[in-house]
Amino acid sequence: MRLFRSKQDADLEQAISELRAQEPDAKTLSGSAQRVWQRLQTGQGAISAVQVIRGCADIRSLLPAFHRQELPQARALIVRDHLRECVSCRSYASGRGVDGAATVGWQMEPGARGFQWSLVRLSFAATAVAVLIAAVWIGRNWYFAGPPGTRARVDSIEGQAYRIGSAGEQALKLGDEVSEGEFIRTGANSHAKVRLLDGSQVEMNQRAELAVSASRRDTTIHLDQGSIIVQAAKRHTGHLYVRAPDCTIAVTGTVFSVNSGTKGSRVAVVEGEVHVKHAGVESILHSGEVVATTQSVGVVSVREEIGWSSDLDHELALLGEFSKLRTKLEEIQTPGPRYESKILPLLPTDTVLYIGIPNLGDALQQANQIFQQQLSQSTVLQDWWNKSGKSDQHPTPQELIDQIHAISQYLGDEVVITARASSVSDSHGPVLLAEVRQPGLKDYLQQHLANTLTSGQGTGNLRVIDAQSLSSLSGDERGMIMLVRPKTLVVGGDAAPVRQMSAQLDAGATLFAGTDFGQRIANIYSRGTETLVAANLGQIVESLHAKQEESQALRNSGFNDIKYLIATRGESASQGDNRITLEFNGQRHGIASWLAAPAPMGSLDYVSTNAGAAVSFVAKQPALMLDDIFSTISASDPNFKEGLARTNGELGLDLRNDLASALGGELTLALDGPVLPTPSWKAVIEVNNSGALQLAIGKLVQSFNLDAQKSNRPGATIHQAQVGGRTFYTIESQLGGLSTEYDYTFADGYMIMAPSRALVLAALQTHANGTSLARSASFRALLPKDNQANFSAMIYQNLSPILKPLASQLTSGQLALLQQLAVDAKPSVFCAYGESDRLEVASSGKLFDLNPGLPTLIHLLGLSDHGTSRQANP
Repeated sequence: MRLFRSKQDADLEQAISELRAQEPDAKTLSGSAQRVWQRLQTGQGAISAVQVIRGCADIRSLLPAFHRQELPQARALIVRDHLRECVSCRSYASGRGVDGAATVGWQMEPGARGFQWSLVRLSFAATAVAVLIAAVWIGRNWYFAGPPGTRARVDSIEGQAYRIGSAGEQALKLGDEVSEGEFIRTGANSHAKVRLLDGSQVEMNQRAELAVSASRRDTTIHLDQGSIIVQAAKRHTGHLYVRAPDCTIAVTGTVFSVNSGTKGSRVAVVEGEVHVKHAGVESILHSGEVVATTQSVGVVSVREEIGWSSDLDHELALLGEFSKLRTKLEEIQTPGPRYESKILPLLPTDTVLYIGIPNLGDALQQANQIFQQQLSQSTVLQDWWNKSGKSDQHPTPQELIDQIHAISQYLGDEVVITARASSVSDSHGPVLLAEVRQPGLKDYLQQHLANTLTSGQGTGNLRVIDAQSLSSLSGDERGMIMLVRPKTLVVGGDAAPVRQMSAQLDAGATLFAGTDFGQRIANIYSRGTETLVAANLGQIVESLHAKQEESQALRNSGFNDIKYLIATRGESASQGDNRITLEFNGQRHGIASWLAAPAPMGSLDYVSTNAGAAVSFVAKQPALMLDDIFSTISASDPNFKEGLARTNGELGLDLRNDLASALGGELTLALDGPVLPTPSWKAVIEVNNSGALQLAIGKLVQSFNLDAQKSNRPGATIHQAQVGGRTFYTIESQLGGLSTEYDYTFADGYMIMAPSRALVLAALQTHANGTSLARSASFRALLPKDNQANFSAMIYQNLSPILKPLASQLTSGQLALLQQLAVDAKPSVFCAYGESDRLEVASSGKLFDLNPGLPTLIHLLGLSDHGTSRQANP
């Protein structure tokens, strides 16, 4: 090692000596001097050449002047500061660096370069700005000016209503139109209904005053004073606004009321969702909720708020008309059960849809006569019929019924609607088949029905042909085609299925009756049936999915194994028998297996005989149901598990293991108790672990309160009390200015919940006394007659207990209508059975007997308050 170092030292000494010995010649010295002078000249020019310092290269060009101290003070400070920060430039300045692009470590972005405004550029910019301002101004005027024409039309007036505008006050009459900028005012003890440009209807109480404005998207009602009820039309774009002096309401497709007075305003929601802004706060109200803008204005029930509306009487009157119509229609005799079908053996083997109905021509004619008679005698029905728009149809319902009755006289006892698998996959519609019993059908159809079904433009959309002219139809012939054969009528929506069915009828009997689907239909006929609907859903789904792969979500749901849908209507000596059956290929699984096998329902023992409605079912364990849901969603959403874990973390519990596992598979919901001032409901839920469930409820309330705090909304409180040795729990919350209360307790493996502790105690008393709905003779008489001792699900309705308590809230005229409804109302029950490979729904009575006025009654009950206000009325 020492030898190696000695050798290096010797070589270094020799190189130094040689350098010292070298003397540059004159030419070399001259060239060097010239290069130095050129460099000095370059540095001097850089002072003036470099206007903007863009990077390291500009800094280096300034270094000669910097070293000579010839730079301005500001620029010298920039160079000095840069040399402290940039190692590369500092090395270059000291003579150690290498000049080149590789050493440049800093360069300004091109976008930061200066921009020089020229006269041309300024001219172009000014022109562009002027055009933009003009476009915005024109667009603003076009958008906010609103569509041309009037803003509202007067639909009805009771008393006096006035137009207030620049021309002074003018009395309004039915059909008058109101323009933008004009106000409508109702007089004392007067009401008016106004139709807006977007189709919305506004009902005005006495001494109300409003104006209407509109833009291209929105419509605004400017309410100066008084009460109005708004039925907002459905909109594809924009909103309907109501602007009162102290609040703004935004809606679309809802029914709500606004009461604007001296002390403040009150908004009540009948249907839908309403956004209310007042005093810098936005409230979101739903059906049954009320909000007041000041504490001086109390919160009342929705029913009380809109009690002045004339529509209340109209709803009750319409309800009464439906009830009378229903009673008369039940007296019509329909054809009895059929025990065979002459058309069934003629159908092709790939038939996937079969609908067999009786020839109802005579019954339909009788029903129409009853309806027309009552329509002529009832202004309420006339108003409903005219508003429905059916009287303006072409052909009118009256014309269609007359033609159907006339055609039915030529046909046999049964009409069949059928479709083949090929028709489903090729998007061809079904065909109608009927036996022809009398000659002359073709002539009648050509002379009468074709004219009736002619469109308004004068173009016929019906062709009546016979077998000889069938070949003249093109393959893509569209429109209704009625083929009259010697013994059969064939009707289709285009030529292809009619031609196929005609060829099948020419071939005679087929093997369809021997297939599994055909035998299933034949067995139903052997027991007797009036109406039969049968669909081979498995083959239909297979045809639809022939061109696409079956989804994993469908397989996980269990409905990929669906087989048949069978619906039948029969009649026995004492009552009807209606059944719908959904059959599967093998044992049900996934979501399709949720409905459990028929079993006793202890939860029904908490429902009294005075219940107006009840729904009960037994299902498989909720934890397993959640597994089915998670599996189905995960098949199409790869991020579902992460989202579920995040949700569980936010809630502070595991939805499956902490909540669902604590629940059993039985549930009953009932409307049981007074319906006024608020409907009395109850829920009875089977519980496997009441302690775990109560702990989960507490965590859910905590999570709700945290979310409410973030949204600046009222939270919920939960507390408990001991009554008679039993623990009762109460959850209270504020929604839309109303307090909502949920009371519950645990008893005999069930959780009994209601909106008040008194209702919970009443349910416990019903269970203890053994006087429940399930044990009453009247309820059991409604159940279908079959071999089942229990059921898997049940739906019960009885209007009488609901109607009677309403009497104290109504006038004498309204009371008379309700009393008639109570007499005509009939209870009914639907039962469902969950077998291993099928689901079945059964009912006795007339055509799944539900009161036709039930939707109207539900609407009336919806006007009731959904909570109890903590504020006193003013």
